[in-house]
Amino acid sequence: MKKEKIILVLNGILPKKNHLIDFLKNYDTIICVDGAANKVENTNLKPDYILGDLDSVKKTIISKYNTVELKNQNYNDLYKSLDWLKTKKITKLDIIGIDGKRPDHMIGNFDIIFKKINDFNITIFTDYGIFYTVDNEKIFKNCLDKNISIFSPKKQNKITTDGLEYELKNKILNNLYEGTLNRGVKNQVKIETKQKIFVFISK
Repeated sequence: MKKEKIILVLNGILPKKNHLIDFLKNYDTIICVDGAANKVENTNLKPDYILGDLDSVKKTIISKYNTVELKNQNYNDLYKSLDWLKTKKITKLDIIGIDGKRPDHMIGNFDIIFKKINDFNITIFTDYGIFYTVDNEKIFKNCLDKNISIFSPKKQNKITTDGLEYELKNKILNNLYEGTLNRGVKNQVKIETKQKIFVFISK
């Protein structure tokens, strides 16, 4: 599984049925977190794995697919799913369904993502844009006039950019909010970092 293109589907807001089908068809392995399996099966696509405490997924679905019950109630299903993926030697995955429904849950999910940043290269798709993991250096295209925010979970990390309205030159972001609300002023934006960060680019 580690060489396949993997999508982790969370039980948040997902694209409408036809768009979701087109999106998920790009992946070799579809992994659903608990109740997200209900929505994926509704598209007539088959989850390859269902992970979580299984309190939201329909009982009729549980018996049909590869189901992994993750019981530890000290952690939520996203945290446990990422731990499970790490045991399977997965280092690169995409995530969808992280936003929507409950903002408090979404904040908790992003806290988990930030804590797990060293374990994975993650791309997160949302209704408003995409979060990218940047490790060392990355060039983004088609960035002109798009909203761009940089989140550095690690303090004392030096970041340099080229192509933003407010450029960073070996800048240390001591708080998550300090790299937000920037904008692309070039079509191509280059970001260099000493440690892994997340970059959000709006649609």
